[in-house]
Amino acid sequence: MREGYTGRILVVDLERKEIEVSNLPTDYAEGYLGGFGLNNRLFLDHSQPGTDPLSPGNPVILGAGPFVGTPIPGASRVMANARFPLTGAVASASGSMGVGANLKWAGWDHLVILGKSPEPTVLAVEDDRVEFIPASGLWGKGILETTRVLWEGYPGFSVLAIGPAGENLVHSSLAMVDACATLGRGGLGAVLGSKNLKAILVKGSGAVRIADPERLYALVRELYRRLERYELREAAAELGMIGAWPMYAAQLLPYGATEKDLEEATQRFGPQAYLKLKKRRISCPSCFLADKDELLLPGSGKTVYSTSFLNAAIIGCALGMKDAEEAASTLALLDDLGLDFMTLSWQAAYLLELREHGILRDDRVEGVPLVRGAELLRGLAVCVTEGRGDLSRALAAGWRGALAYFGEDTRRFTMLVRNQDCLYDPRVSGLGTMEFEQIVSPRGPTSASAGSATYLPGLTEERLRRLTERMGVAEDALERIFSPPWGMNVGRLTRYSEDWFSLFSSLGLCNRFQINRFYHALLVRDLLAAVTGLELTVEEMMGKAAASWELYRELNVREGLGPEEDRPPEAWFDEKPLWGRGGRLHDYFGNLLTREDVGRLLDDYYDERGRL
Repeated sequence: MREGYTGRILVVDLERKEIEVSNLPTDYAEGYLGGFGLNNRLFLDHSQPGTDPLSPGNPVILGAGPFVGTPIPGASRVMANARFPLTGAVASASGSMGVGANLKWAGWDHLVILGKSPEPTVLAVEDDRVEFIPASGLWGKGILETTRVLWEGYPGFSVLAIGPAGENLVHSSLAMVDACATLGRGGLGAVLGSKNLKAILVKGSGAVRIADPERLYALVRELYRRLERYELREAAAELGMIGAWPMYAAQLLPYGATEKDLEEATQRFGPQAYLKLKKRRISCPSCFLADKDELLLPGSGKTVYSTSFLNAAIIGCALGMKDAEEAASTLALLDDLGLDFMTLSWQAAYLLELREHGILRDDRVEGVPLVRGAELLRGLAVCVTEGRGDLSRALAAGWRGALAYFGEDTRRFTMLVRNQDCLYDPRVSGLGTMEFEQIVSPRGPTSASAGSATYLPGLTEERLRRLTERMGVAEDALERIFSPPWGMNVGRLTRYSEDWFSLFSSLGLCNRFQINRFYHALLVRDLLAAVTGLELTVEEMMGKAAASWELYRELNVREGLGPEEDRPPEAWFDEKPLWGRGGRLHDYFGNLLTREDVGRLLDDYYDERGRL
């Protein structure tokens, strides 16, 4: 087996409390690179189409690519594959912090989890030692308390844990890694809960073998020199993602917001509000720009963790919370329960829309007030987690449950693709790759294309072309992307943004913009050669990334979730505000788009995907 890989897969049977060690086939590693790509291949090996996401037959596969556990900056991602309950899709989710690196240091490339434990269990992996720990005492506890208890009993371990929402099989539940990195929007928490698996502990004492250490360290040193020259380095280190507040605020404020509204939102949720709560920034292993937060909430004196304060600002703006502390403490509650804040927030907004339109006539639902504010989201989180009433249980079953409860015609008050809520509204931000990819992602709307060419607004066509070249896109494809009548064809570009994401996810690199921006295809190719000894051309490397994404799509086609599911929400073609947002659908450059235009862009996407 090449360097960069341990060459071993740990297969765990929870029902029998048995483990098996299997060899990682060399052709799997070289064909799919690792992480995301190899997870897809292993899921194909260990699953059957049509398996209920919450049944023992749904495998969970964790994988860390060849860069994870090395000194390469930002190489900390762990990928998790399973069939997710929110959409029924075979989904590949990513998280950061310490699980991926410790998995590699323990001597494993992938962890395959099969079956269902008869009782609540914690799975602990330390090098070659695997232990099944009774977890009845942790069942029902929040993620933060669970993680702290396990850290105290198992010092040095990284912890992947679920909360009460996952235990109770809420379809919008997720897991958290080391209490501050989310993993599995769309129901990974429920999948683990259905297996009675409360947490996974991982600790490794080894190291990743490197093919050419001298070459690798030279490349890494140059990356650090580039960081030192980065003009926004200090702001990024001090503020993280909230440092780009003006860009985000334009997308978060309600439709028709004024300059005064912007000033008020900035006072409540902008950089200065963040600094009042900030205790310290938290970095993933090997990252040179810490992007996680430890926050001190003055009102309660509690310390909480967050994948980004920006998420608190999002829910604060969306639901009109009074200040940063209220928003951050609400987000901390959702994280502790193990709920995806995006889905629950948009379910709250959906209920407000229904009340505004006279479909939901009560001013309270199961004791929760139907008014914008923190109390709505907090109350809804507890009700959905505990399944307190018929409506709560319907929302716990995701959007399919909500639409079954209120009627399919209420879909017009949502913004869904594949029964998962959209993260981005292109009526506000323009139809860039992040917005377009929501339609075509097998998993449903995610931020998979984040960090690609259109992440930043207002770039020129020339600048976009240079950033697209950075992703290893060939000259003939560039000519198709940057051509009339669009100027930039987002359908064609999205195919390569997905391939770029596939590459990062397979190797283990962070895809957040502040890390992604330091990498280009030639550099990634050289790093791959230095770590593994695998000498590829950029075209060959990107071909493997594309093949991994194609397998991802094929896994969902066999579940009946093919291109026919790639439909934009009706709300995109209506100017009226929805969930506080509104406007005319337009492209990245501001040109108005029709339904027919989006259809042609979809055709161009499929055409580009077929050019493998």
